[in-house]
Amino acid sequence: MKHLLTPRYVFDTVTDITPEFLQAHGIRGCLIDLDGTLVSRHQPTGNARLIAWLDSLRKAGIHPMLLSNNNGTRVRIFAESINIEWQGRALKPLSRGFRMGAARLGLPFSEIAVIGDQIYTDTLGGNHVGALTCYIETIDRKDLWIGVRYRLFESIFIRRARRRNQNEH
Repeated sequence: MKHLLTPRYVFDTVTDITPEFLQAHGIRGCLIDLDGTLVSRHQPTGNARLIAWLDSLRKAGIHPMLLSNNNGTRVRIFAESINIEWQGRALKPLSRGFRMGAARLGLPFSEIAVIGDQIYTDTLGGNHVGALTCYIETIDRKDLWIGVRYRLFESIFIRRARRRNQNEH
């Protein structure tokens, strides 16, 4: 039985997730967290490396979309800077936001990857709806609360996923 708090895959950065990896898993769309996943929570807009990664997904026929618990203004400003569809105030890990994202992508959860840096929102919610969960090591590791959250509450699930991923190769 799959543990809802254990991501299916773990990556160091979001750009380590290649279109080829997603295609090999039958993924046609991604619901991607914003803060800590794509950029630091202190960064208001995207960058050229991120735009190139999103373009590589699109060229491979994979539709990316932001799915964030942040307020609409933060998510809209960021999304406009990198030309990506978005949904703010998603209320992750509740399934409502994930369902809205899947509906906007027009895809079943079996063809969607949920990509994020938090076990208790992104991974839990993504696993609950049956999406492929990809945990990203947070960009904001040096923030005190995030470091505590990781060491005390999330690291066991991340280690479990990394071991499983290594055993697959």
